[in-house]
Amino acid sequence: MSGEMEKKLLGGRYRIDALIGRGGMSDVYRGMDVVLQRQVAIKILTDRSEDLRKRFLREAQSMARLNHTNIVGVYDAAQNDGVSYIVMELVQGRTLATISPSELTVHTALRYILELLEALAFAHENNVVHRDVKPANIMVLANGAIKVMDFGLSRRTSEMSSVTNAGEIVGTIAYLSPERFLGKIADARSDLYSVGVVMYEVFTGTVPFKNESDDLVAVIFAHVNEPPAALRTINPAVPAPIERIVLRLLEKDPERRYASAREVIVDIRTLLGLNEPGEQAPSSAVGIAATMQGPPRTASAPSGNTAAEVEARSVLERTFGNTQTLNEGYANTLAGMLAARKRDWTEATRAYVAALKAFSEVRNHVEHAKTALKYATMVLAKGADTERPDRHEVENAIETLGRALLVLRARNLTAEVDDGERVLHALQRMGVRLR
Repeated sequence: MSGEMEKKLLGGRYRIDALIGRGGMSDVYRGMDVVLQRQVAIKILTDRSEDLRKRFLREAQSMARLNHTNIVGVYDAAQNDGVSYIVMELVQGRTLATISPSELTVHTALRYILELLEALAFAHENNVVHRDVKPANIMVLANGAIKVMDFGLSRRTSEMSSVTNAGEIVGTIAYLSPERFLGKIADARSDLYSVGVVMYEVFTGTVPFKNESDDLVAVIFAHVNEPPAALRTINPAVPAPIERIVLRLLEKDPERRYASAREVIVDIRTLLGLNEPGEQAPSSAVGIAATMQGPPRTASAPSGNTAAEVEARSVLERTFGNTQTLNEGYANTLAGMLAARKRDWTEATRAYVAALKAFSEVRNHVEHAKTALKYATMVLAKGADTERPDRHEVENAIETLGRALLVLRARNLTAEVDDGERVLHALQRMGVRLR
């Protein structure tokens, strides 16, 4: 497709010169506005579905309202010969995801975060929530300035609801706030949670919640339930005031986070000694000046985020997908985990059965197998908690888990296989007692 696009003159005005970026829903080209004789970036929608075309138009409308030095500008948007496109400011530099930690001092990292927050504060004050804040969407220009890109998932505050469609979770999993997974209304504070994840990664070299086996449900569960490890346990060089700011941004309850990007800006400007006279300095600012020039990560921390970002994108494209059925599968698995934790066996059973049905429908064998293990574990716990376990349910769990183990072994998911075999043997012993 890229060869065809480079021959087009969109709208009789925009010449397409070269492909410079490719995403899941769109491609980005370097081009020329032949009327104004200036270089531009042209984002062309590759998915022709009506829902994505509307989302694409929403991106253009959101960004067009945001005239700010730290936000990529939008010049035009149209549809020509069935091609939907957005013409934007051409920015050249490197994303924060690709910058080596050796290039970042604490001072430099905080300056980047400040400019990110300035961009988000302006967007929030214009009733736009970004919804996909992550290092790959933060461009560092040659002069050191920041440009925030890709408002493709943005929504006006007045249009925000708990989810776009039933069970839909969009964005990159590692950076999303707990309320996004729980189907609650997300607002500007959800963007601030994502900023907290970005800061955590900048200063430690890793995101606060991840799973080595690509179990997305486990990552979601961690976002919702588990506290992040203190930054200084990973990188002792992180100044304590920075750690306090990041952990406040990562509060599970939005009410316990900063109320606005402006509040975070005041705290960080205080740490940098940039506040205007009369601005309130937070107590966390004391004692940081001597640490400002040290590197934000330890030498042993991961050296960059390129591989992690590519992995996150591939995982999302491969296993999370865009269909409502798949989204409902993940949402129900999470609901089952939460209900089982509360010993609400009726809700847990309902949710896991619905999740297994959804994964079966979309033929996602790995997620079906992982969910079958969670379901069987729940049945085992329920049986131990019940005076007379349901024989039919136990036998069904044994059969379901037995099939799941075949998939888990085929995929060499060793940890899941070990857990599954233990649960299966326990269920079999329980089944024998029920005969």
